[in-house]
Amino acid sequence: MIIHSLSLKDCSMEVVEKIKILDQQYFPFPWTDQQWAEAVNKNSFHLFFNQNLSSFILFSLSPAEALAHLVKILVDPLEQQKGLGSQILGTSHQNLKLLGFERTFLEVESSNQAALKLYDRMGYKKIHFKKKFYSNGADAHIMEKHL
Repeated sequence: MIIHSLSLKDCSMEVVEKIKILDQQYFPFPWTDQQWAEAVNKNSFHLFFNQNLSSFILFSLSPAEALAHLVKILVDPLEQQKGLGSQILGTSHQNLKLLGFERTFLEVESSNQAALKLYDRMGYKKIHFKKKFYSNGADAHIMEKHL
């Protein structure tokens, strides 16, 4: 599988629009158009996506800290259970390490068992628990991986 790796700012509008549609349709906490516009105009967001745009990962990068914050990960439900999440996450880790990043972290809803299993399999460790982290009142695990 080919995984593309680009600064969000350098992505075509076609790619950004497709990612926004996936986000709106399937992400539990989708971004607004304004949030997407702000992200596209910053240099700190990096996008990994497969060729047919059925999966993506968005990181917010802090090069001075060698830290990558996994902001969004999504696999189209029609493409789930095919290993795409593991593949794109593994590829993103390899690329981030080549770019000089040393660790990555994320927040995940504590009830999202599928995501927790994926992150555990990929070497993430729980480092903190936040009560009522999400706007719906759900709790979150903060997880970290050293690259």
